[in-house]
Amino acid sequence: MLKKVWEPVEINGLKIKNRIGLPSLVNMPGGEDGFISDQTIRWFECRAQGGAGLIMTGAVVVTPPDEAALARRRSMGFNKWVGVTDDKYIPGWKRLVDAMHRHGAKLGVQTVALGPQSGLAPSLPPYPDEKHHKLSTHEYNRTLPPVKEVTTEEVEKHIQDTVDVAVRLKKAGVDIFELHLAHGGANLYSAWLSPMYNRRTDKHGGSWANRLRMPCETIARVRQAVGKSYPILVRIGSDELMGNYGITLEDTCKILVPALEDAGVDCFDVSQGSIMHSPEGIVIPMYYPRGIFIHHAEAVKKATKKPVIGVGRIVDMRMAEKFLEEGKADIIFMGRQLVADPDTPRKWLENRPEDVRGCIGCLAGCGRPCPVNYDIQDEPVPFTPVKNPKKVLVIGGGVGGMEAARIASMRGHKVTLWEKEPELGGMVGALAKTKLTSEFQNFLDYLGVQMRKLNVDVRVCKEATPAAVEALKPDAVIVATGSSMIVPDIAKGKADVMDHIEACKNQRAIGQRVVIWGLVAAELAISLAEAGKDVTMIGRGGDETLARDYPGPRRWYVQRKLLDINTVRELPWQKLVSNPKVMFHTDVKEIASGAVITTDNDGKQLTIPYDTLIVSRERGSNNAVYEALKDKAPEVYNIGDSAKVGEIKDAVWAANEIARKL
Repeated sequence: MLKKVWEPVEINGLKIKNRIGLPSLVNMPGGEDGFISDQTIRWFECRAQGGAGLIMTGAVVVTPPDEAALARRRSMGFNKWVGVTDDKYIPGWKRLVDAMHRHGAKLGVQTVALGPQSGLAPSLPPYPDEKHHKLSTHEYNRTLPPVKEVTTEEVEKHIQDTVDVAVRLKKAGVDIFELHLAHGGANLYSAWLSPMYNRRTDKHGGSWANRLRMPCETIARVRQAVGKSYPILVRIGSDELMGNYGITLEDTCKILVPALEDAGVDCFDVSQGSIMHSPEGIVIPMYYPRGIFIHHAEAVKKATKKPVIGVGRIVDMRMAEKFLEEGKADIIFMGRQLVADPDTPRKWLENRPEDVRGCIGCLAGCGRPCPVNYDIQDEPVPFTPVKNPKKVLVIGGGVGGMEAARIASMRGHKVTLWEKEPELGGMVGALAKTKLTSEFQNFLDYLGVQMRKLNVDVRVCKEATPAAVEALKPDAVIVATGSSMIVPDIAKGKADVMDHIEACKNQRAIGQRVVIWGLVAAELAISLAEAGKDVTMIGRGGDETLARDYPGPRRWYVQRKLLDINTVRELPWQKLVSNPKVMFHTDVKEIASGAVITTDNDGKQLTIPYDTLIVSRERGSNNAVYEALKDKAPEVYNIGDSAKVGEIKDAVWAANEIARKL
């Protein structure tokens, strides 16, 4: 039973109705020329309607953009954004505040000064300075634009711009002002604090006192401008996860927190990581335990009497309750969970937690898009009840098929789902059986519950033959039969050979010595190695193809584990491992009994013995059912991998596009 999460909490006299909040996410929708759009309002209002007490916006830039900055944004695809650098934006902010208040939520705005990633820095690259640190950097560092060192005069302009923005937000009725001081090269203030980026020799560099000068003066002047009773938050990088190369948790508790509190801070929003060196602390992959960094908030809470916000892959309300009860934080931010299902708090209040659509930790968007939440985008196909219900047959019980069945049934159609296998889940269900991707099961559990609650007529072990379909006489058929791994002819029919999906489903049959043919199967390889298997990965590509299609921080995690990229490895699960072994530029010449004979780029042959050979290369669409049925009903649709091989998002979103129009 949840109790603590529903208790109100105060920040400098501002009463917040409960202790669940949405943190700042960069993917909020914007508008033309920086004006708040209808999509901006809708995006945030969905989360306020869902029951969260505190809603934070994504970071808004305090410095008025010049033409060069606008051109750079457009070149990166950011044609729409949210502005606050002119009074002309105040009416839009008032609209957003009113929308939040209609649902009893408070609105906070996170502000940011552009930093090294955007071309401004306290000191010039490289980061780290190769003269002082024997450490190479993550590949993100190579994407930096030309960087300019901020002058002392420009420091004053940034401070004044920040003060002006705070005053503007207060005029608009915004409840909370937050200054972003976290994540290393992500912004100017965090870079100013970090020894990785600040190597200045003037009054703004060197000692902690000097590096704190600009942030503390900014906070003090904001406090003077907005008054004593206006809540000021800071997001801090409690630990940059780089050891002595960056800010440590000890630094934060002993130096950073007391200084900021003296400057006028009312609440600490505790994050961690550095965007170019330890991004997995910011955008945490599903491989890490839930709530892994809550000890940072706990440590900060011991260093201050001000309220503290905890964050970091907290995707379960029971975990939030536990952390609050244990006094580890005063407020819990649940960012990615409130992206996956904005109604999470409300569903718990209504005593139906089984209806919560859990975050799967995939990191494929985490805002717009979210693979499991079609409605997150700017202009989804509206959900409307049907006036004339149809008999709908869905063929395929993977995530695309179940999502299509869910939406069609909710709209009022009579839905039947056929799955030829003994269980639902499809390829995603198989991947969920692997340790590193087990969070995929969250979505399958949700869809399974909805099939039951919506009375979808689910039949497993049911083959969708043309005769069976004609006998059912459906008005519409949605084919979602997925895809299969393509096994090269050289491996077909050989003993102890299975494809990636077979291996996930039947892990007990995998022998001790494992060879994985394909460099995209890093998650499976690491999972098997951690289970005690001796694993070798082989592939024709170079290290750039390892986990090639994984979203950023997931790929970064894999690279840290499997490649000697000579970066900081602070945590045990980040350390370089020798198992699995990865062999690049390696092709398969022959598969003999219990051995793979390979050649490298120089033509050198190597024989690798195996007990199990797992093939994980390309996938092909299972579209034979669609081809056989496309003329057997008035409406026949082909979605997901059956139509075109893709990712979870592609299947789920295609299911919505079709089912909402039936």
